[in-house]
Amino acid sequence: MTSIVAIIGGKGGTGKTFIALNIAYLLRSMGAKVLLVDADVENPSIHTLTDTEILKVTVYKSFKPVVNEAKCSKCRLCIESCPEHSLIILPTGRIIHIESLCSGCGVCRLVCPSEAIEAGERVEGLFKYGTIKDNGIDILVGELLPNSRKSILLITRLIEDHKSLFSNYEYVIIDSPPGSSIGLYPIIKYASHIIIVTEPTPLSVNDLKKVLTLIDKYKMKTTKILIAINKYGIPGGSYEDLNNIINTRSIPHIKIPYSNLVVETYLQCKPLVKLHPESTVTSKLKEIVNFILT
Repeated sequence: MTSIVAIIGGKGGTGKTFIALNIAYLLRSMGAKVLLVDADVENPSIHTLTDTEILKVTVYKSFKPVVNEAKCSKCRLCIESCPEHSLIILPTGRIIHIESLCSGCGVCRLVCPSEAIEAGERVEGLFKYGTIKDNGIDILVGELLPNSRKSILLITRLIEDHKSLFSNYEYVIIDSPPGSSIGLYPIIKYASHIIIVTEPTPLSVNDLKKVLTLIDKYKMKTTKILIAINKYGIPGGSYEDLNNIINTRSIPHIKIPYSNLVVETYLQCKPLVKLHPESTVTSKLKEIVNFILT
């Protein structure tokens, strides 16, 4: 059975990608078959941080309305029904489409009585599948194109369209985008384990509260949750606030100490656990792996 591990957090920069990459490496070093999914679609980085061979690229397209003027009766139902107001009618009677506002929901096509709304296509993003050469970890990357605003849709399709692929692996590690919005729902929906990455700063602690509220609403009852406090030990940290949250909710947690080794390994584009297997940081990352294994 596949274990799906969601690495989530609030603000950017807490270390989600760092933890995702390193625990994937540890699991792979134990002989497990691992898929590392980069769901940070607006800024995917795993394939640039590693020596990755991309084996397959799939283009993701969404619906774009195309108005057939010859069929259009100018009834305005498409305009009145569009939730994003992406269709407008000019004084000349011509209906135009504002692509930057459109979500691709297709309501305009459903309500058109004269079938004047035809199905066009708009390229929203890419799905890239490949392998990290030096360790055999397979990766799946979602990449939103710069002219698209459909990040939640792309994340949803990244997860839903590749569920059959997930079943080929023992562990699927999903690196999530920053934030605590509904965009995380497709990621935590199937997760057997959720690792919440935070740091001892006021902004991160505030985001931790938001993430926990989201999880309370949408997680499965059987999902196991762990808080990973990254960069632990920085001077002046919000340690009391963190302890209050952890103690109130009785959530297991692991403290990963602040270390310059993290910066060093980022610059070398190598997993810290590989370059510094005896470090304190590595021992803490192994504790996260043990949490996943139990």
